[in-house]
Amino acid sequence: MGIKAPLDLDAIYRPIEAEMERLDEFLRGEFQATEPFLHEILDHVAGFGGKRLRPALLFLCARLVGGEVDEESVRIGGVIEMVHTATLVHDDLLDGAAMRRRMDTVHERWGERPSILIGDFIYSRAFQLSTSVPGMAEALSEATNKICAGELLQIGSRFKSDLSEEAYFEIIEKKTAVLHSLACELGGVFSGLDAARSRALGGVGMDLGMAFQVVDDCLDYAGEENVVGKSLGTDLRQGKLTLPLIYLRDSLDEADSRWLQTALSAPMEEAVETRIHEMVRNGGVLVRSFERAQAFVQSARDTLDEICALDDVDVCDPVRQSLELAAEFVISREL
Repeated sequence: MGIKAPLDLDAIYRPIEAEMERLDEFLRGEFQATEPFLHEILDHVAGFGGKRLRPALLFLCARLVGGEVDEESVRIGGVIEMVHTATLVHDDLLDGAAMRRRMDTVHERWGERPSILIGDFIYSRAFQLSTSVPGMAEALSEATNKICAGELLQIGSRFKSDLSEEAYFEIIEKKTAVLHSLACELGGVFSGLDAARSRALGGVGMDLGMAFQVVDDCLDYAGEENVVGKSLGTDLRQGKLTLPLIYLRDSLDEADSRWLQTALSAPMEEAVETRIHEMVRNGGVLVRSFERAQAFVQSARDTLDEICALDDVDVCDPVRQSLELAAEFVISREL
């Protein structure tokens, strides 16, 4: 469907290599506990690793506008990554996913109750840490409230075969893109940038987050578990209408569309699920969905160009180039 080989994250993070090392050190310290059972689960969750994309965006945005990534900025980045990690733990449980980063999910290994509680533990620790940074707790609580609202909107829309494209975008803006937006905006805020330009940076993050989730939803149909490293095919099974499925529904003739909407209105047999997967993969809707993700990325690039023009940031500036690479990564990734 046109997704390229994934970019090298080391190239993206090169201008902030030292900051990313400090972030990893900070997170290693936070994913430890003296109580053996808690430590065992935290150590497992820490093994999920991840791309650290959100804190990297914060650091890059701060550097782009002339800010320094000090210990406070590293802490902010770590808090954002912890919130993201907590959402993954809860998402895996909600989706019934068995694998994350080629490892057992928490609920798969320890059950539902520990999965819920470890996610809550990481959330609460992130909020505890945020109180030491003026203004951070308020921003984080607002973002987390939106994330939870987005998840609830998605749960409430399960098996709703008439879900609109607009409603889908509202869901992914809240549950995914808001954290990318927060990271980019705070990169400006804590570098002393004025509110308008900080919000513009937040807009870059919002567009990148929207593209990120659209690609993620495409990979659920087009990816391979051994490459992506997590359970796939869960969206359809859980009754989630994502963009590829919405585009498929709207592209069919009346009879096929009616059949599909009936099938999507309740849990389905495996044969029906297989047929729908084949229709998505062969119907051209993945390409169309991917093009929508590309449009979000182009919007992010356009805003970034405007910000760089105002701050007289040269096109050859390594931090600007890294942000361009990060935008490309969002739509070229396999992980």
